[in-house]
Amino acid sequence: MSGGRLTLRDLDRCFGGAIPMVMATASADGTPNVTYLSRAHKVDDERIAISNQFMSKTSRNLAANPRASVLLMDPITHDEYRISLVYERTERRGHVFERLRTDIDVLASLTGMQDVFRLRAADIFRVVDIRELPPNPTGSYVPPPPPRDPVGDLAAMAEISARIARAGDVDVIVDVALDALDQLLGYSHSILLLVDEEGRTLYSIGARGFASDSVGAEVALGEGLVGMAAARCLPMRAGHLGQMTKYSNSMRSGYEGSVHAGREVSLPVLNGAQSRLAVPAVTAGELVGVLVVDSVDPVAFGPSDEHLLSIVASQLAAAIEHERALESDDGPTRPSSPAPPRSQGPPGAGPAGPELVFRFFPVDGSVFLGPDYVIKGVAGRILWSLLRHHASDGRVDFTNKELRLDPTLEMPGFKDNLESRLILLKRRLDEHEAPVKIGKTGRGRFRLHVAGTLRLETTDP
Repeated sequence: MSGGRLTLRDLDRCFGGAIPMVMATASADGTPNVTYLSRAHKVDDERIAISNQFMSKTSRNLAANPRASVLLMDPITHDEYRISLVYERTERRGHVFERLRTDIDVLASLTGMQDVFRLRAADIFRVVDIRELPPNPTGSYVPPPPPRDPVGDLAAMAEISARIARAGDVDVIVDVALDALDQLLGYSHSILLLVDEEGRTLYSIGARGFASDSVGAEVALGEGLVGMAAARCLPMRAGHLGQMTKYSNSMRSGYEGSVHAGREVSLPVLNGAQSRLAVPAVTAGELVGVLVVDSVDPVAFGPSDEHLLSIVASQLAAAIEHERALESDDGPTRPSSPAPPRSQGPPGAGPAGPELVFRFFPVDGSVFLGPDYVIKGVAGRILWSLLRHHASDGRVDFTNKELRLDPTLEMPGFKDNLESRLILLKRRLDEHEAPVKIGKTGRGRFRLHVAGTLRLETTDP
Protein backbone atom coordinates (compact mmCIF):
# COMPACT_ATOMS: atom_id res chain seq x y z
CA MET A 1 0.00 0.00 0.00
CA SER A 2 1.05 3.61 -0.45
CA GLY A 3 2.57 5.37 2.53
CA GLY A 4 -0.09 8.08 2.93
CA ARG A 5 -3.67 8.43 1.78
CA LEU A 6 -5.06 5.37 0.05
CA THR A 7 -5.69 5.61 -3.69
CA LEU A 8 -7.47 3.40 -6.22
CA ARG A 9 -4.09 2.15 -7.41
CA ASP A 10 -3.56 0.59 -3.99
CA LEU A 11 -6.67 -1.51 -4.51
CA ASP A 12 -5.85 -3.00 -7.92
CA ARG A 13 -6.36 -6.63 -6.88
CA CYS A 14 -9.76 -5.84 -5.37
CA PHE A 15 -11.11 -4.97 -8.83
CA GLY A 16 -10.30 -8.35 -10.37
CA GLY A 17 -13.71 -9.81 -9.63
CA ALA A 18 -12.36 -12.69 -7.53
CA ILE A 19 -14.52 -11.67 -4.56
CA PRO A 20 -17.84 -9.88 -5.26
CA MET A 21 -18.14 -6.34 -3.91
CA VAL A 22 -21.02 -5.15 -1.72
CA MET A 23 -22.78 -1.86 -2.48
CA ALA A 24 -25.06 0.13 -0.17
CA THR A 25 -27.42 2.91 -1.21
CA ALA A 26 -30.30 4.68 0.51
CA SER A 27 -33.64 6.02 -0.65
CA ALA A 28 -34.77 9.61 -0.17
CA ASP A 29 -36.22 8.75 3.25
CA GLY A 30 -33.02 6.95 4.32
CA THR A 31 -34.15 3.34 3.80
CA PRO A 32 -30.99 1.35 3.02
CA ASN A 33 -30.52 -1.19 0.24
CA VAL A 34 -27.54 -3.57 0.02
CA THR A 35 -26.65 -5.62 -3.07
CA TYR A 36 -23.74 -7.59 -4.49
CA LEU A 37 -21.90 -6.23 -7.52
CA SER A 38 -20.75 -8.43 -10.38
CA ARG A 39 -17.82 -6.28 -11.47
CA ALA A 40 -16.28 -2.83 -11.15
CA HIS A 41 -13.45 -1.11 -13.00
CA LYS A 42 -11.26 1.89 -12.42
CA VAL A 43 -12.03 4.63 -14.92
CA ASP A 44 -9.20 6.90 -13.76
CA ASP A 45 -7.52 7.81 -10.46
CA GLU A 46 -10.75 9.38 -9.15
CA ARG A 47 -13.59 7.36 -10.66
CA ILE A 48 -14.86 3.81 -10.86
CA ALA A 49 -17.45 2.16 -13.11
CA ILE A 50 -19.90 -0.35 -11.63
CA SER A 51 -21.85 -2.93 -13.61
CA ASN A 52 -25.60 -2.30 -13.68
CA GLN A 53 -27.54 -5.50 -14.40
CA PHE A 54 -30.25 -6.35 -11.87
CA MET A 55 -30.08 -3.16 -9.80
CA SER A 56 -33.48 -1.50 -10.30
CA LYS A 57 -33.80 -0.63 -6.59
CA THR A 58 -30.23 0.72 -6.52
CA SER A 59 -30.93 2.86 -9.60
CA ARG A 60 -34.05 4.35 -8.00
CA ASN A 61 -32.11 5.14 -4.83
CA LEU A 62 -29.30 6.84 -6.77
CA ALA A 63 -31.83 8.99 -8.62
CA ALA A 64 -33.07 10.30 -5.28
CA ASN A 65 -29.79 10.18 -3.34
CA PRO A 66 -26.55 10.00 -5.41
CA ARG A 67 -24.33 8.81 -2.55
CA ALA A 68 -23.23 5.19 -2.19
CA SER A 69 -20.72 3.04 -0.33
CA VAL A 70 -18.85 -0.01 -1.63
CA LEU A 71 -17.08 -2.70 0.40
CA LEU A 72 -14.13 -4.42 -1.29
CA MET A 73 -11.85 -7.27 -0.21
CA ASP A 74 -8.33 -8.09 -1.32
CA PRO A 75 -8.54 -11.67 -2.67
CA ILE A 76 -5.07 -12.57 -1.36
CA THR A 77 -4.63 -10.73 1.95
CA HIS A 78 -8.38 -10.53 2.76
CA ASP A 79 -7.93 -6.90 3.83
CA GLU A 80 -11.19 -4.94 3.52
CA TYR A 81 -11.76 -1.40 2.23
CA ARG A 82 -14.77 0.91 2.19
CA ILE A 83 -15.10 3.42 -0.65
CA SER A 84 -17.48 6.39 -0.38
CA LEU A 85 -18.91 7.35 -3.78
CA VAL A 86 -21.01 9.97 -5.53
CA TYR A 87 -22.95 8.98 -8.66
CA GLU A 88 -22.08 11.04 -11.75
CA ARG A 89 -23.51 9.44 -14.92
CA THR A 90 -24.49 6.24 -16.74
CA GLU A 91 -22.84 4.95 -19.94
CA ARG A 92 -24.31 2.39 -22.34
CA ARG A 93 -21.51 2.34 -24.90
CA GLY A 94 -17.83 3.15 -25.19
CA HIS A 95 -14.57 1.73 -23.86
CA VAL A 96 -15.53 1.49 -20.18
CA PHE A 97 -18.85 -0.16 -20.99
CA GLU A 98 -17.16 -2.74 -23.25
CA ARG A 99 -14.59 -3.61 -20.57
CA LEU A 100 -17.33 -4.27 -18.05
CA ARG A 101 -19.41 -6.17 -20.58
CA THR A 102 -16.54 -8.53 -21.31
CA ASP A 103 -16.01 -9.21 -17.61
CA ILE A 104 -19.73 -9.84 -17.06
CA ASP A 105 -19.79 -12.28 -19.96
CA VAL A 106 -16.86 -14.16 -18.43
CA LEU A 107 -18.78 -14.45 -15.16
CA ALA A 108 -21.94 -15.56 -16.98
CA SER A 109 -20.01 -18.22 -18.90
CA LEU A 110 -19.25 -20.08 -15.67
CA THR A 111 -22.89 -21.17 -15.43
CA GLY A 112 -24.11 -20.87 -19.02
CA MET A 113 -26.09 -17.66 -18.44
CA GLN A 114 -24.75 -15.64 -21.36
CA ASP A 115 -28.28 -14.95 -22.61
CA VAL A 116 -29.49 -13.67 -19.22
CA PHE A 117 -26.55 -12.26 -17.27
CA ARG A 118 -26.08 -9.23 -19.53
CA LEU A 119 -24.74 -5.78 -18.75
CA ARG A 120 -27.39 -3.06 -19.10
CA ALA A 121 -25.22 -0.06 -18.29
CA ALA A 122 -22.05 1.13 -16.61
CA ASP A 123 -22.66 3.54 -13.73
CA ILE A 124 -19.79 6.00 -13.19
CA PHE A 125 -19.02 7.18 -9.64
CA ARG A 126 -16.55 9.71 -8.25
CA VAL A 127 -14.53 8.48 -5.28
CA VAL A 128 -14.88 10.69 -2.19
CA ASP A 129 -12.97 8.63 0.36
CA ILE A 130 -11.16 5.30 0.73
CA ARG A 131 -10.84 3.78 4.18
CA GLU A 132 -9.15 0.55 5.27
CA LEU A 133 -11.13 -1.42 7.82
CA PRO A 134 -9.47 -3.04 10.87
CA PRO A 135 -7.26 -5.97 9.76
CA ASN A 136 -8.42 -9.55 9.88
CA PRO A 137 -7.92 -10.70 13.50
CA THR A 138 -6.99 -14.22 12.42
CA GLY A 139 -3.75 -12.91 10.97
CA SER A 140 -4.19 -14.95 7.80
CA TYR A 141 -2.08 -12.63 5.69
CA VAL A 142 -0.71 -14.26 2.55
CA PRO A 143 1.97 -12.27 0.70
CA PRO A 144 1.04 -11.48 -2.90
CA PRO A 145 2.87 -13.34 -5.66
CA PRO A 146 6.07 -11.65 -6.87
CA PRO A 147 5.77 -9.64 -10.08
CA ARG A 148 7.11 -11.12 -13.30
CA ASP A 149 10.68 -10.29 -14.27
CA PRO A 150 10.52 -8.22 -17.50
CA VAL A 151 14.15 -8.91 -18.44
CA GLY A 152 13.79 -12.66 -17.88
CA ASP A 153 10.50 -12.74 -19.77
CA LEU A 154 12.06 -10.92 -22.71
CA ALA A 155 14.87 -13.47 -22.90
CA ALA A 156 12.35 -16.30 -22.64
CA MET A 157 10.27 -14.85 -25.45
CA ALA A 158 13.33 -14.64 -27.69
CA GLU A 159 14.08 -18.31 -27.03
CA ILE A 160 10.46 -19.35 -27.64
CA SER A 161 10.48 -17.47 -30.96
CA ALA A 162 13.67 -19.25 -32.00
CA ARG A 163 12.28 -22.68 -31.08
CA ILE A 164 9.06 -22.11 -33.01
CA ALA A 165 11.03 -20.87 -36.02
CA ARG A 166 13.11 -24.07 -36.01
CA ALA A 167 10.08 -26.37 -35.85
CA GLY A 168 9.50 -28.35 -39.04
CA ASP A 169 5.75 -29.03 -39.05
CA VAL A 170 2.56 -28.33 -37.13
CA ASP A 171 2.98 -31.38 -34.88
CA VAL A 172 6.41 -30.18 -33.74
CA ILE A 173 5.28 -26.55 -33.45
CA VAL A 174 2.56 -27.50 -30.98
CA ASP A 175 4.90 -29.57 -28.78
CA VAL A 176 7.72 -27.03 -28.88
CA ALA A 177 5.47 -24.13 -27.91
CA LEU A 178 3.70 -25.90 -25.03
CA ASP A 179 6.98 -27.26 -23.66
CA ALA A 180 8.54 -23.79 -23.83
CA LEU A 181 5.62 -22.21 -21.98
CA ASP A 182 6.29 -24.60 -19.12
CA GLN A 183 10.08 -24.56 -19.15
CA LEU A 184 10.73 -20.88 -19.88
CA LEU A 185 7.69 -18.95 -18.64
CA GLY A 186 6.36 -21.22 -15.89
CA TYR A 187 2.92 -21.96 -17.39
CA SER A 188 2.79 -25.62 -16.40
CA HIS A 189 -0.88 -26.18 -17.36
CA SER A 190 -1.60 -25.17 -20.92
CA ILE A 191 -3.73 -26.25 -23.83
CA LEU A 192 -3.90 -25.25 -27.48
CA LEU A 193 -7.17 -25.40 -29.37
CA LEU A 194 -7.59 -24.86 -33.11
CA VAL A 195 -10.69 -23.61 -34.89
CA ASP A 196 -12.46 -26.07 -37.16
CA GLU A 197 -13.01 -25.71 -40.89
CA GLU A 198 -16.40 -24.04 -40.52
CA GLY A 199 -15.25 -21.58 -37.86
CA ARG A 200 -17.83 -22.80 -35.33
CA THR A 201 -15.93 -25.06 -32.96
CA LEU A 202 -12.54 -25.25 -31.27
CA TYR A 203 -10.85 -28.61 -30.74
CA SER A 204 -7.87 -29.24 -28.49
CA ILE A 205 -4.79 -30.48 -30.30
CA GLY A 206 -2.19 -30.41 -27.53
CA ALA A 207 -1.89 -29.90 -23.78
CA ARG A 208 0.58 -29.98 -20.90
CA GLY A 209 0.00 -30.68 -17.22
CA PHE A 210 -3.37 -32.42 -17.53
CA ALA A 211 -4.58 -35.99 -17.18
CA SER A 212 -5.53 -38.22 -20.10
CA ASP A 213 -8.16 -37.31 -22.68
CA SER A 214 -6.68 -33.85 -23.12
CA VAL A 215 -6.78 -34.13 -26.93
CA GLY A 216 -10.00 -33.81 -28.90
CA ALA A 217 -12.07 -31.80 -26.40
CA GLU A 218 -14.40 -29.36 -28.18
CA VAL A 219 -15.74 -25.91 -27.33
CA ALA A 220 -18.21 -23.97 -29.45
CA LEU A 221 -17.24 -20.42 -30.35
CA GLY A 222 -18.96 -17.99 -28.02
CA GLU A 223 -19.55 -20.50 -25.22
CA GLY A 224 -17.60 -20.32 -22.00
CA LEU A 225 -14.50 -18.25 -21.35
CA VAL A 226 -12.49 -20.04 -24.04
CA GLY A 227 -15.25 -19.83 -26.64
CA MET A 228 -15.80 -16.12 -25.98
CA ALA A 229 -12.08 -15.37 -26.28
CA ALA A 230 -12.26 -16.98 -29.72
CA ALA A 231 -15.49 -15.34 -30.83
CA ARG A 232 -14.38 -11.85 -29.80
CA CYS A 233 -10.66 -12.30 -30.53
CA LEU A 234 -9.87 -10.82 -27.12
CA PRO A 235 -7.87 -12.21 -24.16
CA MET A 236 -10.13 -13.23 -21.28
CA ARG A 237 -9.10 -14.20 -17.77
CA ALA A 238 -10.77 -15.17 -14.54
CA GLY A 239 -9.45 -15.74 -11.03
CA HIS A 240 -10.88 -17.33 -7.90
CA LEU A 241 -13.02 -19.52 -10.14
CA GLY A 242 -14.54 -21.30 -7.16
CA GLN A 243 -15.77 -18.05 -5.59
CA MET A 244 -16.91 -16.63 -8.92
CA THR A 245 -18.86 -19.80 -9.72
CA LYS A 246 -20.61 -19.68 -6.33
CA TYR A 247 -21.62 -16.06 -6.92
CA SER A 248 -22.75 -16.76 -10.46
CA ASN A 249 -24.76 -19.76 -9.27
CA SER A 250 -26.46 -17.65 -6.59
CA MET A 251 -27.49 -15.09 -9.21
CA ARG A 252 -28.63 -17.88 -11.50
CA SER A 253 -30.85 -19.46 -8.87
CA GLY A 254 -32.85 -16.25 -8.56
CA TYR A 255 -33.75 -16.26 -12.24
CA GLU A 256 -34.16 -19.95 -13.11
CA GLY A 257 -37.85 -19.80 -12.31
CA SER A 258 -38.56 -17.49 -15.24
CA VAL A 259 -35.61 -17.95 -17.61
CA HIS A 260 -34.09 -21.04 -19.18
CA ALA A 261 -30.78 -21.62 -17.41
CA GLY A 262 -28.80 -22.61 -20.47
CA ARG A 263 -26.03 -25.18 -20.77
CA GLU A 264 -22.97 -25.80 -18.66
CA VAL A 265 -19.96 -25.20 -20.89
CA SER A 266 -16.52 -26.33 -19.84
CA LEU A 267 -13.41 -28.13 -20.99
CA PRO A 268 -13.30 -31.33 -18.92
CA VAL A 269 -9.51 -31.45 -19.10
CA LEU A 270 -9.27 -28.05 -17.40
CA ASN A 271 -11.54 -28.69 -14.41
CA GLY A 272 -10.16 -27.86 -10.98
CA ALA A 273 -8.28 -24.71 -11.96
CA GLN A 274 -8.67 -21.56 -9.85
CA SER A 275 -7.36 -19.14 -12.48
CA ARG A 276 -7.74 -19.30 -16.23
CA LEU A 277 -6.48 -17.14 -19.09
CA ALA A 278 -7.57 -17.67 -22.70
CA VAL A 279 -5.79 -15.79 -25.51
CA PRO A 280 -6.82 -15.91 -29.19
CA ALA A 281 -4.20 -16.98 -31.74
CA VAL A 282 -4.66 -14.71 -34.73
CA THR A 283 -2.62 -14.10 -37.88
CA ALA A 284 -3.39 -11.92 -40.91
CA GLY A 285 -6.71 -11.03 -39.34
CA GLU A 286 -7.82 -14.67 -39.14
CA LEU A 287 -8.52 -16.70 -36.01
CA VAL A 288 -6.43 -19.88 -35.92
CA GLY A 289 -7.11 -21.02 -32.36
CA VAL A 290 -6.94 -20.21 -28.67
CA LEU A 291 -4.10 -20.67 -26.19
CA VAL A 292 -5.27 -21.39 -22.63
CA VAL A 293 -3.34 -21.54 -19.35
CA ASP A 294 -4.65 -22.61 -15.96
CA SER A 295 -3.33 -22.31 -12.43
CA VAL A 296 -4.32 -23.56 -8.99
CA ASP A 297 -3.50 -20.12 -7.55
CA PRO A 298 -6.62 -18.00 -6.96
CA VAL A 299 -5.23 -14.86 -8.61
CA ALA A 300 -2.51 -16.13 -10.93
CA PHE A 301 -2.80 -14.03 -14.09
CA GLY A 302 -2.69 -10.32 -14.83
CA PRO A 303 -2.10 -7.93 -17.73
CA SER A 304 1.55 -8.98 -18.11
CA ASP A 305 0.46 -12.60 -18.63
CA GLU A 306 -2.01 -11.47 -21.27
CA HIS A 307 0.75 -9.62 -23.12
CA LEU A 308 3.22 -12.52 -22.99
CA LEU A 309 0.74 -15.15 -24.11
CA SER A 310 -0.68 -12.90 -26.82
CA ILE A 311 2.79 -12.73 -28.38
CA VAL A 312 3.25 -16.51 -28.17
CA ALA A 313 -0.24 -17.11 -29.56
CA SER A 314 0.41 -14.81 -32.53
CA GLN A 315 3.67 -16.59 -33.30
CA LEU A 316 1.93 -19.95 -33.06
CA ALA A 317 -0.84 -18.83 -35.41
CA ALA A 318 1.62 -17.53 -38.02
CA ALA A 319 3.80 -20.65 -37.84
CA ILE A 320 0.82 -23.04 -38.07
CA GLU A 321 -0.69 -21.22 -41.06
CA HIS A 322 2.70 -21.17 -42.81
CA GLU A 323 3.11 -24.93 -42.39
CA ARG A 324 -0.47 -25.53 -43.53
CA ALA A 325 0.24 -23.60 -46.70
CA LEU A 326 3.33 -25.72 -47.37
CA GLU A 327 1.51 -28.96 -46.62
CA SER A 328 -1.42 -28.10 -48.89
CA ASP A 329 1.04 -27.80 -51.80
CA ASP A 330 2.25 -31.36 -51.42
CA GLY A 331 2.84 -32.11 -55.09
CA PRO A 332 1.49 -35.00 -57.14
CA THR A 333 -0.01 -38.00 -55.45
CA ARG A 334 2.66 -40.64 -54.88
CA PRO A 335 1.77 -44.26 -55.56
CA SER A 336 1.08 -46.33 -52.49
CA SER A 337 3.06 -49.40 -51.57
CA PRO A 338 1.83 -52.50 -53.37
CA ALA A 339 -0.28 -54.90 -51.38
CA PRO A 340 1.76 -57.77 -49.91
CA PRO A 341 0.73 -61.39 -50.23
CA ARG A 342 -2.34 -62.06 -48.12
CA SER A 343 -0.65 -64.89 -46.26
CA GLN A 344 1.74 -62.39 -44.69
CA GLY A 345 -0.91 -59.86 -43.65
CA PRO A 346 -0.62 -56.14 -44.27
CA PRO A 347 2.66 -54.37 -43.41
CA GLY A 348 2.75 -53.09 -39.88
CA ALA A 349 0.29 -55.68 -38.65
CA GLY A 350 2.90 -58.31 -37.84
CA PRO A 351 1.75 -61.91 -37.43
CA ALA A 352 -1.97 -62.55 -37.24
CA GLY A 353 -2.56 -60.53 -34.04
CA PRO A 354 -5.87 -59.92 -32.25
CA GLU A 355 -9.08 -59.05 -34.03
CA LEU A 356 -9.75 -55.30 -33.92
CA VAL A 357 -13.43 -54.44 -34.23
CA PHE A 358 -14.02 -50.86 -35.40
CA ARG A 359 -17.51 -49.38 -35.72
CA PHE A 360 -18.34 -46.30 -37.76
CA PHE A 361 -21.37 -43.99 -37.38
CA PRO A 362 -21.85 -41.99 -40.62
CA VAL A 363 -24.21 -39.51 -38.96
CA ASP A 364 -21.33 -37.69 -37.23
CA GLY A 365 -18.22 -39.56 -38.33
CA SER A 366 -17.76 -41.27 -34.95
CA VAL A 367 -15.40 -44.24 -34.75
CA PHE A 368 -15.41 -46.77 -31.90
CA LEU A 369 -12.86 -49.48 -31.15
CA GLY A 370 -14.96 -52.17 -29.54
CA PRO A 371 -17.07 -50.32 -26.94
CA ASP A 372 -14.62 -47.40 -26.64
CA TYR A 373 -15.07 -44.07 -28.42
CA VAL A 374 -12.03 -43.01 -30.43
CA ILE A 375 -12.80 -39.89 -32.46
CA LYS A 376 -15.46 -38.21 -34.61
CA GLY A 377 -16.02 -35.62 -37.32
CA VAL A 378 -13.49 -35.05 -40.09
CA ALA A 379 -10.76 -36.88 -38.17
CA GLY A 380 -13.13 -39.83 -37.62
CA ARG A 381 -13.96 -40.05 -41.32
CA ILE A 382 -10.23 -39.92 -42.14
CA LEU A 383 -9.55 -42.82 -39.78
CA TRP A 384 -12.40 -44.86 -41.27
CA SER A 385 -11.16 -44.25 -44.81
CA LEU A 386 -7.64 -45.39 -43.88
CA LEU A 387 -8.95 -48.50 -42.13
CA ARG A 388 -11.13 -49.42 -45.14
CA HIS A 389 -8.20 -49.14 -47.54
CA HIS A 390 -6.01 -51.18 -45.21
CA ALA A 391 -8.64 -53.88 -44.76
CA SER A 392 -9.41 -54.16 -48.49
CA ASP A 393 -5.94 -54.16 -50.05
CA GLY A 394 -3.39 -53.99 -47.22
CA ARG A 395 -2.35 -50.40 -47.92
CA VAL A 396 -0.17 -48.66 -45.34
CA ASP A 397 1.24 -45.61 -47.17
CA PHE A 398 -0.93 -42.60 -47.89
CA THR A 399 -0.61 -38.98 -49.00
CA ASN A 400 -2.41 -35.87 -47.85
CA LYS A 401 -3.33 -35.01 -51.41
CA GLU A 402 -5.28 -38.20 -52.02
CA LEU A 403 -7.21 -37.61 -48.80
CA ARG A 404 -8.19 -34.19 -50.05
CA LEU A 405 -9.61 -35.84 -53.16
CA ASP A 406 -11.59 -38.45 -51.20
CA PRO A 407 -15.29 -37.42 -51.41
CA THR A 408 -16.26 -39.60 -48.43
CA LEU A 409 -14.34 -37.28 -46.07
CA GLU A 410 -16.63 -34.32 -46.85
CA MET A 411 -13.69 -31.92 -46.75
CA PRO A 412 -14.58 -28.23 -47.31
CA GLY A 413 -13.08 -26.93 -50.50
CA PHE A 414 -12.07 -23.47 -49.28
CA LYS A 415 -10.05 -24.57 -46.23
CA ASP A 416 -9.76 -28.12 -44.97
CA ASN A 417 -7.16 -27.97 -42.16
CA LEU A 418 -6.28 -31.54 -43.12
CA GLU A 419 -2.85 -31.46 -41.48
CA SER A 420 -4.32 -30.37 -38.16
CA ARG A 421 -6.94 -33.12 -38.35
CA LEU A 422 -4.27 -35.73 -39.04
CA ILE A 423 -2.26 -34.51 -36.05
CA LEU A 424 -5.40 -34.63 -33.90
CA LEU A 425 -6.04 -38.21 -35.06
CA LYS A 426 -2.44 -39.26 -34.46
CA ARG A 427 -2.40 -37.78 -30.95
CA ARG A 428 -5.77 -39.24 -30.08
CA LEU A 429 -4.62 -42.73 -31.09
CA ASP A 430 -1.35 -42.33 -29.18
CA GLU A 431 -3.10 -40.98 -26.08
CA HIS A 432 -5.39 -44.01 -25.93
CA GLU A 433 -2.57 -46.45 -26.77
CA ALA A 434 -4.69 -47.76 -29.62
CA PRO A 435 -3.44 -50.71 -31.72
CA VAL A 436 -3.57 -48.41 -34.74
CA LYS A 437 -0.91 -45.71 -35.17
CA ILE A 438 -0.05 -43.02 -37.70
CA GLY A 439 3.55 -42.06 -38.44
CA LYS A 440 4.76 -39.31 -40.75
CA THR A 441 7.10 -40.45 -43.53
CA GLY A 442 7.68 -37.09 -45.25
CA ARG A 443 5.98 -33.84 -46.11
CA GLY A 444 2.44 -34.70 -47.12
CA ARG A 445 2.99 -38.44 -46.59
CA PHE A 446 2.31 -40.82 -43.70
CA ARG A 447 2.06 -44.51 -42.83
CA LEU A 448 -0.62 -46.51 -41.04
CA HIS A 449 0.48 -49.17 -38.52
CA VAL A 450 -2.13 -51.76 -37.50
CA ALA A 451 -1.30 -54.29 -34.77
CA GLY A 452 -3.99 -56.85 -35.51
CA THR A 453 -6.65 -58.02 -37.92
CA LEU A 454 -9.38 -55.54 -38.77
CA ARG A 455 -13.13 -56.15 -38.67
CA LEU A 456 -15.06 -53.08 -39.78
CA GLU A 457 -18.74 -52.43 -39.09
CA THR A 458 -20.92 -49.52 -40.17
CA THR A 459 -23.85 -48.54 -37.95
CA ASP A 460 -26.71 -46.71 -39.64
CA PRO A 461 -28.65 -44.08 -37.62
